[in-house]
Amino acid sequence: WRAGEGLLWEVEIPGRGNSSPVVVGDGVLLTSEVSTAAGDELAVICIDRFDGSQRWLTNVAMTRGRTHQKNGFASATVASDGERVFASFGAAGLFCLNMAGELVWKAELPGDGHQWGSASSPVLFAGLVIQLAETPSESWLLAFDARTGREVWRTHRESRGCWTTPVLMERGASGGGDWQLVVNGTSSDNGQAGFVIAYEPSTGRELWRARGTSDIVCPTAIVADDQVISVSNNAVFAVSADGLGDVTTSHVRWRLPSGGAYVPSGVFYRNRIYLITDGGVVTCHRPDSGETLWRKRFRGTFSASLVAGDGKLYAVSEQGDVQVFEAGDEFVSLATNRFNDRCLATPAISNGQFFVRGESRLYCIGSAGDQRIADARPISADGAVPSPSDRQQPLEDAKATPNDAGGISQNDNL
Repeated sequence: WRAGEGLLWEVEIPGRGNSSPVVVGDGVLLTSEVSTAAGDELAVICIDRFDGSQRWLTNVAMTRGRTHQKNGFASATVASDGERVFASFGAAGLFCLNMAGELVWKAELPGDGHQWGSASSPVLFAGLVIQLAETPSESWLLAFDARTGREVWRTHRESRGCWTTPVLMERGASGGGDWQLVVNGTSSDNGQAGFVIAYEPSTGRELWRARGTSDIVCPTAIVADDQVISVSNNAVFAVSADGLGDVTTSHVRWRLPSGGAYVPSGVFYRNRIYLITDGGVVTCHRPDSGETLWRKRFRGTFSASLVAGDGKLYAVSEQGDVQVFEAGDEFVSLATNRFNDRCLATPAISNGQFFVRGESRLYCIGSAGDQRIADARPISADGAVPSPSDRQQPLEDAKATPNDAGGISQNDNL
């Protein structure tokens, strides 16, 4: 894209990070590792969605622990309820800021971190901030009070080192049931396959588990109506999400011997499952059987997860190519656009605009008419987010997927 032909703005981002942009009102939130005179600090940044100007940058802590060179220290994507921003930095802790960028509380996370760093993003549910904290020495799923940071519950996990993000879904095929929190897990030390596990998000109580995950798990599980699709470093399998206990033999509907990604997550969109591998192989599957409807290889390597909206899917390569193709039972390429930037973070879609984070810059794609939207809630200097007076219909069928090198995008109107 060129200025005047789709690119509304681009702006340099201080520091580096793989977290995805999150759009809240007229602000775009992301995290970064910023070099200062005191050393490398962890920061939360707010960018104006209309012109790309920096509204605030808050350094919350120094980097802590170890990480993989590709992962870095700022890979988990923030979550926001419109009043607060929640940012996880692994061994450095979980932080809550108000919408003016002021620190509200900090919570310590258990364990001494992982040698490859962290990437699990916080998830919000009914006044709770839920965070996965996995290390080789100990692993926990924890919930904190969103207002105070007080720990509400913690559940021990057998898994030892996951970079996945939990995902919420309703129990029951038609919805309207109780909620459950689904988390991928790694295989055990004795070589047995690991579990994908569902928990009760209000208490942390385990509901069901199904065996079949691999030794390294970055992708987030995919919710496909009444079933969960677990993807982990080749392994792909579907589980009916209405069971209790170990449901490996009773509720696993189908398995694929290969095709699962090491890092990027797939997406369920318009009754089809779309997966992409790190090597650029994208596939389309039927959710009821796992049948592969088509397969296509893109040039380059991929860490960003697939995103979908308006009948299209978007795949962003590490080399900066954005592949756009139709959702459907046949592969139809629509466009290939290129950024002169390295891209590891999953993009965000919000009200007709497309936000892409590169290694050093943030880009906003869209038409000028998309900017002043009716339900853009301004973030005021005191952090208040006024209620919208007029709601605009969201982009039709828009979906965003988690990025497990960069966490989960919780964008407005997706």
